[in-house]
Amino acid sequence: MTAITKNIRWIILALIAGAALGLSFPETAVLFTPLAKFVLQLIKAAATPLVFFAVLEAILRYRVAGSDFLKLLVITLINASIAISIGLFIANVTEPGQYLRFLATDVAAATQNIDIFDMLAKQLPESVVQPLADNSIMPLVVMAVAFGFAWRRVRARQNPDTLQLMERGEMWISIARDICETLLIWIVRLIPFAVFAASAKVTAEHGLHPFKGLGQYVALCLLGMAIHMLFTYSSWLVLFVRVSLRKFWQYALEPVFYAFSVNSSLVALPLTLRALDSLGVSRRASTLAACVGTNLNNDGIILYEGFTLLALVQASGIEMSLASQAFAAVYCIVAAMGVAGVPEAGVVALTLVLGGLGIPTEALALLLSVDWIIARARSFMNTHSDLVGSMILNRWIYLGQGKPA
Repeated sequence: MTAITKNIRWIILALIAGAALGLSFPETAVLFTPLAKFVLQLIKAAATPLVFFAVLEAILRYRVAGSDFLKLLVITLINASIAISIGLFIANVTEPGQYLRFLATDVAAATQNIDIFDMLAKQLPESVVQPLADNSIMPLVVMAVAFGFAWRRVRARQNPDTLQLMERGEMWISIARDICETLLIWIVRLIPFAVFAASAKVTAEHGLHPFKGLGQYVALCLLGMAIHMLFTYSSWLVLFVRVSLRKFWQYALEPVFYAFSVNSSLVALPLTLRALDSLGVSRRASTLAACVGTNLNNDGIILYEGFTLLALVQASGIEMSLASQAFAAVYCIVAAMGVAGVPEAGVVALTLVLGGLGIPTEALALLLSVDWIIARARSFMNTHSDLVGSMILNRWIYLGQGKPA
């Protein structure tokens, strides 16, 4: 039994046990409420430095440049923009927050209006260490990118002795990333405790009715993912790559369902590369898009972030303008960088987004009880994105060169 499967079973048991406690002993159940907040704070504390070191390591390790990488960046940004737009559109039309009203007391904010200028002001740090202290992901990623490319520029003009020293520094950055990831893996194992506390509290206050709302929330989120995969990816394959969907799925079924079963697009990467070989995609394109681009092909996480963010805002009765939603969309895309391969990557990224935008994260604890369902759909979608992105890049690279795509 894998660690992921064990954690899912513990989450389900925690959900049931918490509901039983809340129904039987409501006064006792609410005493466990601080547990959920404690676990989410730990996740946010460990995830912030992890994203910084992961982005920095990616820039230093993968010396990608030139037109191929720029093409990949365009492809991933187009897909990510469509994914977040679908998530926000469905959330605006269906208003999933109406099914999560029971979370209103947990997401009560100091203001009932999120202003775009207030959001922008939060992204301007007063010092280099402030983004780490405030868990502000946007300036942190910008700082990591700037520091990474500055490091590469300085390294290019060093003598052999100094160059060896900088390579040793890069090794320590990789070790720091590994340490932060290990810490986060340990903290993620505490999620069942957060689910237990949240389940106990909500059933003590509202009974079993909230679980119907959670089911409706999950269904709408999965609908958004299905729309993106059925229409966006299929359109790319048919209209641009010019490959039949039947041929694509003949080879794509194995990696995407394996990713679904193990809840990880990164673990499914060897099968993804094998499928791309069978589809005639060059290693030049597949290695860049599926391996290097694994930090960019996170459409499942991005759509989930935007949808859930707006659902929580709606549940709390907070007004969020279209301009604020657009900025939040950019924030979601940035936060999805550097979380590839991290357990519960979607929850980790969303925790950082909510914290960075000044939205309380306490309500996430109960959503974690059903996130294992959405998480598998995210892994399915991210692997699908790796496959389609590689085929688009391959077609674009050889377009007009007289070579088969």
